[in-house]
Amino acid sequence: MKKTFLIVALMIAGLAAFAFGKKTITGHIKIYGNEPFTFVGFVTDDGEKYSLDIDPKADFTIQDIQAHQGEPLKLTGIVNDKELIGFQTLKNGRFVVSKFKVIE
Repeated sequence: MKKTFLIVALMIAGLAAFAFGKKTITGHIKIYGNEPFTFVGFVTDDGEKYSLDIDPKADFTIQDIQAHQGEPLKLTGIVNDKELIGFQTLKNGRFVVSKFKVIE
């Protein structure tokens, strides 16, 4: 009985950790760099700046998001904390987008 309870508790904790890892941010697209080395970034309403990556399981590309430059967007995903510093990485890290929506 204790073993079953422990297993269930660990499963719930694991799922909660995964759910809390997701983040939703709102803001707009900004293009950084100079041709031919440009990259897509995102500036939140709170002033945070993220480089954008796309979740490999997503059904859209970075060009789909970039097409909405100048429009307010809502992005859902996770912050990739393994690459906080690096080439073409903005000050708040890399945001891996799993869903996006144009805010009307």
